Amino acid sequence: MSRALFPNGSAEVVIAAAKRHDAQIAAGLAGARRAPMLYVAPDSIPAAVKTELARLKPTRILVVGSTASVNSTVARVLGQTAPVERISGADTYALSRAVLRFLGPVDRVYVADGRTMDTAPIAAAAAAATGGGFMAVDGRGTASDATLAALEDVGAKEVVMMNVASMMGKGFVDRIRSAGISVRRMAGGTSEAVAISTAADYPSTTTRGVVVSGVAIPNHETGTAAAVAGALRQPFLYSRTECVSDATAALLDTRKDSVLAIGPTSRLQAAVLTGDGCTVVRTAAANTLRDKITATTKRHPSSSYAVTVRQIGGLEVLTGKTGATRREPASMMKLFVAWAALKRVEKKQASLSTKLSSGLTVKECLRELIWMSDNYCHTDLVHWIGVSNLNKQIAAAGYSQTSYGRVLKGQDVLYAGNRTTSNDLSLLVARLEKGQILNKTHTTLLRDLMHTQLFRSRIPNGIPASAYQASKPGSLWVKGGLLQADTAIIRGPKATFVLTVIGDAGSSKAGIRDIARTVYTHFNGSFGAAAKHSDLHVRTTKNATWRKSAGGAVGGTIPKGTPLQVSDSKRHWYKLHYRGGYAWVWYSSLRTNLAY
Repeated sequence: MSRALFPNGSAEVVIAAAKRHDAQIAAGLAGARRAPMLYVAPDSIPAAVKTELARLKPTRILVVGSTASVNSTVARVLGQTAPVERISGADTYALSRAVLRFLGPVDRVYVADGRTMDTAPIAAAAAAATGGGFMAVDGRGTASDATLAALEDVGAKEVVMMNVASMMGKGFVDRIRSAGISVRRMAGGTSEAVAISTAADYPSTTTRGVVVSGVAIPNHETGTAAAVAGALRQPFLYSRTECVSDATAALLDTRKDSVLAIGPTSRLQAAVLTGDGCTVVRTAAANTLRDKITATTKRHPSSSYAVTVRQIGGLEVLTGKTGATRREPASMMKLFVAWAALKRVEKKQASLSTKLSSGLTVKECLRELIWMSDNYCHTDLVHWIGVSNLNKQIAAAGYSQTSYGRVLKGQDVLYAGNRTTSNDLSLLVARLEKGQILNKTHTTLLRDLMHTQLFRSRIPNGIPASAYQASKPGSLWVKGGLLQADTAIIRGPKATFVLTVIGDAGSSKAGIRDIARTVYTHFNGSFGAAAKHSDLHVRTTKNATWRKSAGGAVGGTIPKGTPLQVSDSKRHWYKLHYRGGYAWVWYSSLRTNLAY
């Protein structure tokens, strides 16, 4: 930025450490003096900074910070280029007061709470751009004697508070007013909103908004942006990585300002540079992904697929295809009763060690329900809660298109007429990932069961092996054929999202894998071979006795270490493909054969 804004050099240069507080204070000075600001380490000067100093040819260097921030050796080396003047203070507050006094008399002082400094770059930029001053304060309680003294020394007539009321409250304001200084609080409940409000203090003739990422602020980027905004007398604004907020977009449009982005493309993407609001960008992204999903499903014409995608974080894109259509969800319905059971535990209506009618505990049945996709435990848990109670809980939580079919007490719930939508199911799973529906312990319990569950031939085999997945598939014979379905939390290097796919009769695992690849690629980029989770789900941990039915007559022994495909289960008894037939083995003789 120094080379771009000062191509012909500068008489003054401001030097500071890239510490988040020092950088914001130095930014106010650099902006006011219309001087370049360069960062150094506490005990060294980067080679690039030395080169830039030689190009700028300053006649004075202003070092902002104590010797703990920029030590004496660094100052001496800087002195070889031009005379050095240090502005220092014992802490953030003292340093900001020293800079305020250095700049001299001002009518207006922008004040930010130094405990967070989130609004400090906004204040520093506005002060520099409007001929005011900037000061960081401790917003607790009342204004300190040192704060009042600094305001009086510069002849301040007005103080502009740059934080929400909870950070600099009535006691603080009253003391400043008691000194005959008027107080105005900049509107906004967030740093982004405060920046938008502050733009009104800038002249109406501005042509650019200086935009910087509002993620993990303040930092050296916000310091640089504040210095640039102050030097150019242009509004300082915060942005998300993917887009500017709708309010920021409206402001830029009203002022007819373009965007000057400060920061790498990894923190400010292309849409930020055009000033497009997040709603516009999100809608365009959703439409693009929906079109890709539609094109993918057309490659699998033997059935229809309901698809919903919910991005976690980022733009929070929500899109899909026929996501509001109620469908038979097969075993994915088990996620609703798992959530409901854990909520019952959280409400102290039961515990994980509570025994069900089958003799298994709630925790044991939850494991078999999700890890093994056991239908018996599904029925046990549904009737333990009660179909009517369960449906009321589901509806109250906002899953308006989801319900269990009515069956008699103890009757199998598999073909009960259960229905949901990919929208409802994806919402449940997205809330799970965000930690919004269960406490931390139970969120981890359910998500880990999904992560380690055995049946991964659908979504998990459509994404890279390196990607985290926590999934719950389903399949069921219905009129017209077998339906396939899956839902998963997927974490990639660039984005996390929930994908839910519910196929109709004739749908295929291959179709779901293809959809998963399309969505993963959209968010995280293309990849080569997908994961290949085996259909040999489990392995014997010892020479295991197998039986001809669940708990029935002994049929023989399966050697230790034998990989086996699961066919079905009855709570703790697992039905396995073995030597052209079936073998029932007790769960404790088996472990997963899959990597995760």
